[in-house]
Amino acid sequence: MKLSMLNDWKRLLLVILVLGALTISGFAGYVFHIYNSPIKSNSPGSSSIILIPRGSTFDYVTSLIRENGLQPYPRLYRYLAKRLKVHKRVQAGEFEIKHSWNTHHLLQHLVYGKSIRHKVTIPEGKNYAQIAERLNQAGLADKEVLMSLKNDPELLKKTGITELTTLEGFLFPETYFFSRAETEREVLSAMIDQYRRVFNSDFQKRAKEIGMSEYNVLTLASIVEKETGIDSDRPLIASVFHNRLNRRMRLDSDPTVIYGMKNFDGNLTRKHLRTPTPYNTYTRYGLPPTPISNPGRASLHSVLYPAEKKYLYFVARGDGSSEFSRTLSEHNKAVWKYQKIRKNRQAMQRKRKKASSAKL
Repeated sequence: MKLSMLNDWKRLLLVILVLGALTISGFAGYVFHIYNSPIKSNSPGSSSIILIPRGSTFDYVTSLIRENGLQPYPRLYRYLAKRLKVHKRVQAGEFEIKHSWNTHHLLQHLVYGKSIRHKVTIPEGKNYAQIAERLNQAGLADKEVLMSLKNDPELLKKTGITELTTLEGFLFPETYFFSRAETEREVLSAMIDQYRRVFNSDFQKRAKEIGMSEYNVLTLASIVEKETGIDSDRPLIASVFHNRLNRRMRLDSDPTVIYGMKNFDGNLTRKHLRTPTPYNTYTRYGLPPTPISNPGRASLHSVLYPAEKKYLYFVARGDGSSEFSRTLSEHNKAVWKYQKIRKNRQAMQRKRKKASSAKL
């Protein structure tokens, strides 16, 4: 009797142990399953993009994760976030989250992953408003915000030049890689920083050698940039403007006139050239009050190291290059020559267009 009861207890204990082992094994298997499960099992080959603005709280980031359906196991998410200390280390940026990742991979990426950066190229010779529009079209900044920062005191101070009123000229033309999480102020700061790297101590030293302030070099370079059709002409055009300034002659630069107009329709008239504005170098002597574009390194260099020529005039040939002259008489002949060539070309174009229309 006693032996039979003992065997019953042994069997019961064995059953309990087996059931306990199965329960533990099942629970462990369940934990292993949810730990390794993809965060979005219905589309494991896809990914989601989430944008985390600067200053975002962990709760806000969690809400973004949840809205994108990337939080299948909230308890595991909270547990791992606490273990990884994600609450205090989550980055700002734009992140690609692969649906095949598990929760641990997701949280690690928020801490250590690289933010997506978008390429944008700023060409030489664009003015501030045109650059703001380009950044706006690229989806990297809001144009209205950028325009509101054009005269921002903190950003003006960052240029290193005192008594500035505008950032025109300091947005260095370059290829940049920006995150959509960067603010407009940070985008502008990066472009100003690039300018400062280019206009280094060597450039500053050279400016002093030729008796120009850095701001005057930048302003003149902005005009050279707009007047240049081919790179080889830069030092020659810079030389013309240096010579005219030294002789106290007006610069007579069309791009400065255009910059000073509010609504330029593409047709520069004699009336425009005669209308006084702070930027009309046909009516005013010296440099305009600010740069008229954002010049590149080559134009800055050409102003600092102009060609040693005595030219005082130049006119566009129509192929991107310019014809240079020492005297007004030579210049007038060149103007007449290339105006005649231009009119002939226009006449030929109209003739071909008319002939083409007749055939149709």
